[in-house]
Amino acid sequence: MSFDFDTQAAWLRRFSADAESNLSAFALRLKEAMPELVTIQESKGFFSKSAKITGVTVNLGEQQYRLTIENARLTASIAMVVRGITLNTKTLDPAAWFTKLGEETQKATAHAQALSQSLQNFMAS
Repeated sequence: MSFDFDTQAAWLRRFSADAESNLSAFALRLKEAMPELVTIQESKGFFSKSAKITGVTVNLGEQQYRLTIENARLTASIAMVVRGITLNTKTLDPAAWFTKLGEETQKATAHAQALSQSLQNFMAS
């Protein structure tokens, strides 16, 4: 799955139109697809009855992908986390963040499929 310029532009247009609701929908979809890897950040106003999604974090190995809304703008970062300690954090353009996340999730999926095939082959022999 390679994200070309048109795909990146479409993501940015979508998020620029309504960043808060699109982040919420995106975060919930990620959580549904990869519940053990995704954490959703929420904030609740003092008088508010419901919490508002303010960010999402995806943990892929030692890489922690974070997308948040700050002052109605998307901010994106990738952190290197080893044994719970953040070694460095790199802020990126949201379009580049989406591209990297897409590439990394595709690699993880391919690895999981190869592992599953190896287990099936082992059980069949």
